[in-house]
Parts: sequence; C-alpha cells; structure tokens
Amino acid sequence: MTKPNAILLQTAEALAARVDVKGRRALVGPDGFLDEIVRIVDQRKDFHNYTPVRTIADYARRLAGAAGKSTNVELVLQQVKLGGNGPLMADALGNLGLQVDYVGAVGYPTFNPVFEPLRRHGRVYPIADPAVTIAAEFEDGKIMHGKLQSLNDVKWDILVDRIGGTEVIDELIRGASLMAMMNWTMVPHLTEVWEQLSLRMKGRPIGPSVCFFDLCDPEKRTIDDRRKAMKVIASFGAPGRLTILGMNEKESFEVCKAVGVDFGGEDHASIIKRARALAEATGINEVVIHPTRCAAAYGPDGNGAIDGPYCAAPKLTTGAGDHFNGGYCFGRFAGLPPQQALAVGKAVSGFYVREGRGPTMAQTVEFLHRWAEGTLDPWKGPRA
Repeated sequence: MTKPNAILLQTAEALAARVDVKGRRALVGPDGFLDEIVRIVDQRKDFHNYTPVRTIADYARRLAGAAGKSTNVELVLQQVKLGGNGPLMADALGNLGLQVDYVGAVGYPTFNPVFEPLRRHGRVYPIADPAVTIAAEFEDGKIMHGKLQSLNDVKWDILVDRIGGTEVIDELIRGASLMAMMNWTMVPHLTEVWEQLSLRMKGRPIGPSVCFFDLCDPEKRTIDDRRKAMKVIASFGAPGRLTILGMNEKESFEVCKAVGVDFGGEDHASIIKRARALAEATGINEVVIHPTRCAAAYGPDGNGAIDGPYCAAPKLTTGAGDHFNGGYCFGRFAGLPPQQALAVGKAVSGFYVREGRGPTMAQTVEFLHRWAEGTLDPWKGPRA
C-alpha cells in the first residue's frame, strides 16, 4: 500500500506537471446565498470584548437550560460573504484556473454585488434573488439557519426565460468540460431542472466529461424524493462522461436510508465499502463521501481514502465542503485517479479553512508538499 506522504507528493507532482486548464470551462449552478457568518457570545467582558461559545455541545446545553424559561442569544457578525454550494464551488474552481459560467440565484433583476467575485472567473447569469444563511460557527462545526423563499424561483421555465432561451443553455453545455449542479435539498424544483438538463444532453457526444451533483443535507426531503433524485442523477451517465455524487457523512446516511444500504463503520475501508454500495444501488458512476476527518471515493477508475490535514483553529469552516468538492472534481476532470483527487480536495479545503479563501493551483501544489512534510501548522500563510 502506498504511504500517505507518498500519495501527497505524487499528487503534487501530477498537478504541477500534467494539468493544463487553459481554455477549459465549468458550468455551475443554480443556488445562491448571502452568508452571514456569526459567533455566539458566551461571556461578554465589555462592548468590544467577549468569549464565544466554543462547541455545538456547549450551545445545545445552553439552549436546553432555557426550556420553560426562555433566553437571549447574542450573535456577533464576523462577515457577510457570497455563499451557497454553487457559488462557493464555482469560486474554488475559478481560483484553480478554470473559466466558470455561473447560472443561479445571485440577484434578479438586480445583480447582488456580493457575488462580484464570480465575474472574475467567467460569465454570470442571474435568475433569482439569493437566499440568506446565518451560519453560527463553532470549533467543532457550524449551525446553518436558512431563509430560502427566493429559491422557489429556480424553476426550469423561469431559468430558460431569464437566461435567454434554450439556445443559451445548449451553448453553455457544449462549452463545458465540467458541470456541477448543487444544493438539491434547498432548491425545491431542482429535480425538474436536472431532468430537463439530462434530456438535453442525451445522445450528445460533446459537453461535460464530468457531471457532479450535491444534495446538501437531504434529511428534510422525503424518501421518495431522494430516490427520484438518485434516478435522475444516474440518467446523466453516458459513454465518456463521469457522473459523481458527493456527500458529507450525514448526507451519505440519508441516501443509505433511501436506497436500503447499511451505513457500515467509520474507518477508511468501511467508508469505501459504503460508497461502493451506494454507487451500485443507485447506478451513479462514482460516489464520494467526505466526513470532516477524512474522505473516500469509489468509482470506475478505482477507489481510495485519505485523512485530512486537521486544523485546530480554523479561520472559516462554512464552505469547506464546497471547496473539497471543487478540488476533487478539478482533479478528476484533469485525469487524476480518485485517490489523488481526494488529496487535491482535502488540500483545497485545508487551505480554505486556514486562509478563508480558496487556493490557486500553485498554492495547492505547495500545500500538498507542506502537508507531506508536516510543516502546515502553525499556519503562517502561503508561500506561493
């Protein structure tokens, strides 16, 4: 078995030597969020100084203690930034060097300037106003509070009208090497959008060689809805096209429930086994599962698993999963095998949680080298 450090160095070499993304495009959509990143006050010393609630468990105990009594929770705004699975993944891919066409809820009829970074990477097609997420960050995770009403406008007929017709959609599909359709749970009509895209792509030899799909915590969607979504994702499969379903650990459990697959254990071999069982049960080419601590994948080009570069004091965690997805898909469309693509995904997300932004390809290569050397932390910023 190849040692973990050797995998990281092999991946860095492959990225530096083999990946040429000049002129390559990605098509990403269709959600959009204004992310308000907040901390929750535990003890306030004065107007300018406070200690935050450290963990979700601490917060849960505080809320449970208020049962029957009520309480006050103070939120301290850290930043307002572009959010949503689609915009965050698009930004990750753009920073890595791809041209990115974004179709989604980024402000309509007036484009919201929070999403201006997407215009650095390519064309942007606004079709609805963004939703809002209040993301409370803790040392061991985050709690996302969403206001989603505007995403009801993300429907096929509205999308076609506001993007300028099906001819524009077809042109975007033809020009894309990679397509990523994100946030199925929160976009209520996304199954229909996927169905229409699948129909337009059937029998067409040109277009994306990789199609990636994200569910975003499907617990609140019915079992029947989840099963239908799996069938629609599988319908994108075609010769020369890799269809990938990406999930965090909790999301993988919800899909397991829908298709009758056992969760299994939490070690690398068990997560690979779960990914394989889900791929076989759904007919989707490749399944990626990324718990916080590690990531695993199973697909037609092999399988693998890798532990992540743990960060004890992350600068930002909201969006880390989307940056992992961006790194993994970048690796796969560039021809890297799943094991190396997992390393790219974890490097991109590892950089993001330390810097609060996604890396360039050169910075990803540098991060992989430092990860292999054990010199990531204490983090002092990128050298490249």
